[in-house]
Amino acid sequence: MAIPVSAIVLTRNEEEMLPGCLESLAWADEVLVVDSFSTDGTVDIARRSGARVVQHPFANFAVQRNYAQTQARYDWVLFIDADERVSEELRDEIRYLAATDRLPEFNAYHIQRVHLFSGRWIPDPTRRRVNPRLRAWICRTEVPRLFDRRLAIWERPLHEVVRVPEPHGVLDGVIYHYAVTNLSLAHGSLNFYTDLEAAYLHRSRSRAGLIEAIARGIRCFLYHYFFAGLWRYGEQGLLLAIILGYTKFMNYAKLSERIRIQSGRGIWTERDRQLLDRFRVEDQIPSL
Repeated sequence: MAIPVSAIVLTRNEEEMLPGCLESLAWADEVLVVDSFSTDGTVDIARRSGARVVQHPFANFAVQRNYAQTQARYDWVLFIDADERVSEELRDEIRYLAATDRLPEFNAYHIQRVHLFSGRWIPDPTRRRVNPRLRAWICRTEVPRLFDRRLAIWERPLHEVVRVPEPHGVLDGVIYHYAVTNLSLAHGSLNFYTDLEAAYLHRSRSRAGLIEAIARGIRCFLYHYFFAGLWRYGEQGLLLAIILGYTKFMNYAKLSERIRIQSGRGIWTERDRQLLDRFRVEDQIPSL
C-alpha cells in the first residue's frame, strides 16, 4: 500500500507566492496550510486550491512547525515554504518512494534548494551533478524537509533545525526558492530576521561587542564566497556573499545593542527598551 504524504505550508500574507507553491504540491495526499492570521487573500487562495487551512498564532518558526506537523493527517510530512516550489523530478521521486513503500528506509530526507537571486539560479540546477560529494554537502547544509513526524522535533526560533534520528537520506530532486529574487526583497526582510536572531542569541549571551560582530561578518562572507563556492556565480555570487556577511554582522551588532539596553549603558528611549519585549524569544520547544 502506498504511504500517504502530507505537504505542509506555513503562511502569513503570502497571496502573491502561494498559488505557485500549492500548484507544485497538487500531487500530495494532503496539503495543509498553517496560517498566522493573514490579512490578505492567503486563506481564500489556499481554500480554493483544495488545501486544508488551520490558523495558529505565530510565536517563532520552530514552534509553528512543531504545531503544524501535529495537525497533519498523515505521519510522513513534507515542509515547503510559500516562496518555494517542488520540482517535477522531486515530485516524481517522492511519489515513487511512497508508492513502493520505500520511504521508511530512512527516517528523514534532505533536499537541496536552488535560489533565484538577482537574475541567476544559485546553484545552477541545469549543471548539477548528483554524486556522493554533493549528497554529503546537502546533508550538511540542508535541514530535512521530508520525514516521519513521529520522530521529529523542530528547534531554534530562526534558521530552525529539525531533530530526527538517523538514518537520513538525500533526494536527487530540488526545491526552487524564490524568497529574495532581487536586492530590494533581500533588504526588506533583513530587519525582521536579524531582530529575531539577535533575540535568540541574547538568551545565552551576556557579552558581545562590535569587534565580534565585524569579525563574524567577515568570516561569514569569506566562508560563503570562497569555501561554499559563491565565487563561481560572478556578480550575483559576490552580492549574495556580501548580503550573507552583512546579515551575520547585524545579528551580533543587534545583540550587542540589546545587551547595552538591558544593562542601561547609554541613553535609551522607551521605544528602544520595548525591543527587549517585542523580540523576546521564549523557550517553547517541547522535548521528544
